[in-house]
Amino acid sequence: MGLVAFPCLAAEEKAAPAKAAPMAGKGMAAKMGAAKAPVVKLERVDIANYWSFYLDAKEKRSSALNLAFVYSMENPNNYKVMLDDLKFTVSFEEFEVNTITNFDDNYIPAKTTDHLRINASFDPLSMMSLLLVTKGHRLQEMNVKAPDLLKKWWDDIEDFKFPISVNGTATFVGPDGKSMIVPFEGTFPPKK
Repeated sequence: MGLVAFPCLAAEEKAAPAKAAPMAGKGMAAKMGAAKAPVVKLERVDIANYWSFYLDAKEKRSSALNLAFVYSMENPNNYKVMLDDLKFTVSFEEFEVNTITNFDDNYIPAKTTDHLRINASFDPLSMMSLLLVTKGHRLQEMNVKAPDLLKKWWDDIEDFKFPISVNGTATFVGPDGKSMIVPFEGTFPPKK
């Protein structure tokens, strides 16, 4: 009986007219106004976890440093926007050492500023490989060895004695579904 009834029900569903989705009228567009780019700013960098410097390249072991990057995101619009993703490259003293991507959706209400904390891990073994491959010539010019520079960073991070810079993009989505890519950069501690 079910086999006979099922094709009939399917035919009835196909014959029924589809309901149109409600469209945003002219009033909605007027309320929204022209989209303004949200403002992304690096507020600070925190040390989330710290282990003393250790690097054993032969055994492929090293210590870890976990930093938290705290961003403020100001939404100047009359409607909420969603942060879809945020990507940034981290540099220690102008040496790129890591690239971080965050895909957590985050809604920012109209005319407000929200904060986002993104944790990132750094380890001397990976950073040394990156330095030697991409900046080996610069290390030679500076007459410094990669392990010595890494140890200096580990020793100086507690007091933030060197600049940590970020350079990236954030993708926001408005209620109309359109994406807006916003570039940002920042340095901590702030330049005086």
